[in-house]
Amino acid sequence: MSEVRVTVTIDPESASLEVLNGPLAGERYPLADEMVIGRRDTTSGGEEPDIHLPDNRVSRHHAKIVRDGQNFFVMDLHSTNGTFLNARPLEPQRLYPLHEGGNLQMGGVHLRFRPPTRARIRDEKETPPWQSEVGNNEALFDLALVMGSDAAAHREAGHSMIFLGPDAPPPSVSLSIDARDAMKLIQQAEGPADAMAVLKRLRAMVQVSIGLGAEDNRDRLLTKIMDFIFDIFPHAERAFVVMYQKEEGENALKPVVALTRDGESRALALSQTIVNEVIRQRRSILSNDAGVDRRFGSHESIIAHNIRSVMCVPLLVEDDVLGLIQVDTHSHAHSFNQDDLHILTAIGAQAGIALKNFRLYAEIELLFEGFVTASVHAIEARDPTTAGHSFRVAEYTLSLAEAVDHSDRADLRHIRFSQEQMREIRYAALLHDFGKVGVREHVLTKAKKLYPRQLDLLQERFRYARASIERQAYREILDLHEHSPLTQTEFKAQRRQVENRIRQEVERIQHFLELVVEANEPAIQQVIVTENLQEIADYLFPEENGELRPLLTEFELGALTLSHGSLTPGERLEIESHVSHTYAFLQHIPWTKNLAAVPEIAHAHHEKLDGSGYPRGISRDAIPIQSRLMAITDIYDALTAGDRPYKRSLTEEMALDILRDEARAGRIEQTLVDVFIECGAYKVLKN
Repeated sequence: MSEVRVTVTIDPESASLEVLNGPLAGERYPLADEMVIGRRDTTSGGEEPDIHLPDNRVSRHHAKIVRDGQNFFVMDLHSTNGTFLNARPLEPQRLYPLHEGGNLQMGGVHLRFRPPTRARIRDEKETPPWQSEVGNNEALFDLALVMGSDAAAHREAGHSMIFLGPDAPPPSVSLSIDARDAMKLIQQAEGPADAMAVLKRLRAMVQVSIGLGAEDNRDRLLTKIMDFIFDIFPHAERAFVVMYQKEEGENALKPVVALTRDGESRALALSQTIVNEVIRQRRSILSNDAGVDRRFGSHESIIAHNIRSVMCVPLLVEDDVLGLIQVDTHSHAHSFNQDDLHILTAIGAQAGIALKNFRLYAEIELLFEGFVTASVHAIEARDPTTAGHSFRVAEYTLSLAEAVDHSDRADLRHIRFSQEQMREIRYAALLHDFGKVGVREHVLTKAKKLYPRQLDLLQERFRYARASIERQAYREILDLHEHSPLTQTEFKAQRRQVENRIRQEVERIQHFLELVVEANEPAIQQVIVTENLQEIADYLFPEENGELRPLLTEFELGALTLSHGSLTPGERLEIESHVSHTYAFLQHIPWTKNLAAVPEIAHAHHEKLDGSGYPRGISRDAIPIQSRLMAITDIYDALTAGDRPYKRSLTEEMALDILRDEARAGRIEQTLVDVFIECGAYKVLKN
């Protein structure tokens, strides 16, 4: 029987594109390795696009989505009207990375990128998870395991695992026990010798129970299991864990950890017959001498590696089998016995509970992650022009936090973020604007200083003023002619004078209207509003009843003279209240101890070092460092995000200049701004 060594890759759950508008709104398209997006043309023939967008502005082959590992990229295919990512045009034939919440526009169709649903938070400090190289699903194949390189977390290993199929000779099993009764056997004792054996088992189980009970990291949990096995069984040379994992919708046994005591590359053998016995019958198996076991007799590599005694037990939680543990030794002087099998069976039960708890914990984390993501999408759905803002702020903030954590600057050396604190920062950044659900939509999406209906009313008043001035002028001629009849020549002369005066006033009012329309555009930075607005406000025109009426109301004058932005003081207070709404909402969530600071971090992200921020007006010492990081990234994204109705996006350099100005003014942290620029955290979404 020959050995076959092959490599396995584990595909992530499918990413997708979601259509946000038009007749296909809500439609989702799962993404494969390479997919072309375009418009179907039934008249010319040729290759059809993988994703069809029924819009005449979309080219036949408009853009392409490409996957590289778990990352996805978009490329414009020289389309007629271009492809836009977060409102920015893409250079044709160049790959651009897609991030969660990214907004693609092709013609008039908007699409949102959704990454694989089981993508987990990346922790740079965490040892890379086990990587598996899996072979074809044949009766006999090798399964090579390559461990993470961090020796503190894992032991070095390089070995294969040989599965012997059901056609191999039946096993010569030395001992087989029902794993469900193992805990009962652990507590039975007959005489002092048995009592000492029971005490040994109980001590081992207490040690395992305490060691595994509080662990919530899967890789560390598996490594602990291996460490306990080598500590409890001093003659054990090899050990590995195989578990059921989803593959193409079905559960399949996959290795998750394998260790050798000496770190050398050795073969680990697993009989398919034993697998069936252990998994299906919930039984623990002991073979005292694998060298004479007929299962292994025909496999030269097993003999060469001198495998002696083997134990194989299920990872059992009640009647649910998660996988199995196998332990073996090559020493001819030592073989496993019944006590060892009982202890390993109990370890398997303890490990099964711990692994199931971890799986439940991971499912809860995934559920909460989905809730957070859905919440962010719900916020941004109220204002599509800001789509992706929260996700981008989270990316920028995490990148800046990592740079600060690794910084050697004297004033930053004391700042270090743990894995849990990085998760806090991420959740706080994702949810920092959730309170906008409490802001009225017309205020949230206000694009100009005056609302459209207010500008329409103002323009109607200007037209009414022109008509009123014309009516008043002609009435004056008639009144003059009635009291002192004019000759025809005098009447014509008087009429020309009146018409000239009317034309001058109409031109003046038209100029006033142009000034109003110009002043209605909001400015990003503070500017001096034209003094002509006061002249317009002082202008009075006669109504039909003869009363004088101003062209501008006090409210309109106040709105048009705003030095920056589009919001009146009252509206700005309403927008600023979103931070308090966010805090109130986040306070209702029963955060775990490791995430308890999320509400406070989000609450302070608009505070300024000099106390000029909101909602509480606190100063530097009262602002968490995480909030000071987010204040910088929030400002940067607001300045550089795609064009919005109320402002044009700024270039990177212009936005960085504004950050520098804010830092020099003492409103945001100068050192953090320097790190943000020096480490290139603002470029993280381009990489």
